[in-house]
Amino acid sequence: MRKNRIVSGFSVLALAVGLVCLSGLAGTPASAAGSYKVLHNFDGSKTDGATPFGSLILSGGNLYGMTTGGGTSGSGTIFEFNIKTKQLTVLHNFDDSKTDGAAPYGSLILSGTNLYGMTIAGGSADVGTIFEFNIKTSQFALLHSFQGEPDDGAYPRYGNLIFSRGNLYGMATIGVAYDTGTIFEFNVKTRQLRLLHSFWGGDGADPLGSLILSGQNLYGMASGGSEGGHGLIFMVKIKNSQLTPLHSFEGGTTDGACPVNHLTLSGKNLYGMTCNGGQNDSGTIFTLNPGTGAYSLLYDFTVTPADGDYPNGSLLLSGTTLYGMTTNGGANNDGVIFSYSLK
Repeated sequence: MRKNRIVSGFSVLALAVGLVCLSGLAGTPASAAGSYKVLHNFDGSKTDGATPFGSLILSGGNLYGMTTGGGTSGSGTIFEFNIKTKQLTVLHNFDDSKTDGAAPYGSLILSGTNLYGMTIAGGSADVGTIFEFNIKTSQFALLHSFQGEPDDGAYPRYGNLIFSRGNLYGMATIGVAYDTGTIFEFNVKTRQLRLLHSFWGGDGADPLGSLILSGQNLYGMASGGSEGGHGLIFMVKIKNSQLTPLHSFEGGTTDGACPVNHLTLSGKNLYGMTCNGGQNDSGTIFTLNPGTGAYSLLYDFTVTPADGDYPNGSLLLSGTTLYGMTTNGGANNDGVIFSYSLK
């Protein structure tokens, strides 16, 4: 039987919100500190989207995002939401064709007036795409169709692209030589994709998240593979494509397992989460100094009403406090929002 624990520096932020701003509903807000309001209800129709998985980005008073379903073909959309007018406009309907993508699960990034993103289906081989959408001209361009084995990666799931010096960097879940995932660089101008690394299992497998860039080094995680098969943290030098494993997760009670999504960098330290492992096999929060190799667990999640279980996202750092969410756990076993103080 798992016991409830109180750990210094950790607090679960339970959200109880009343939808008092919706027409026909009445109630008292759970807290006078703020209020909750639904801005748009997706309906899955041909003029709207359905089932958004990624995050929003903000530019010029508008929110931009994607849905995995809905739209004219039911294959997802790119949308713009005007915060002031509360008007949602579908900018692009994915059609799951050889010249378009389908089912985007990640998030968009913005560079200048161009949005960049990926889909896990569609394109010439129906295994995913990289695309560009100009919000000024409303022009959509398919930049790359993933081909899978033996030429390319396939099914870029959940992760986002990052942009640096004219290049996009990302990961595909399915690989080339060993079918266990790839890391790639894509030149927007030449539309040429260069494989930086193809995972083979012992050095990681099935990357599901995003990369982060520091200097000329990329940092990321693979959800599986490595020595114990529980995933790893790695660094890739862009210049020579050399991958260096930084930490192999061991699982069990003394380490995490199955890292998903991306790392957070602050100063010299990387922070992240695993969805399994730890004392209660409910996931962990960890930190790693890539320069020294020093790794330590900061917190073990528990399966109790007072804690979260199965973290499945990334951490946000503000000052000396990390914020994140868990998929399960909490008072209703429907997940929690939490904070972890580094001091």
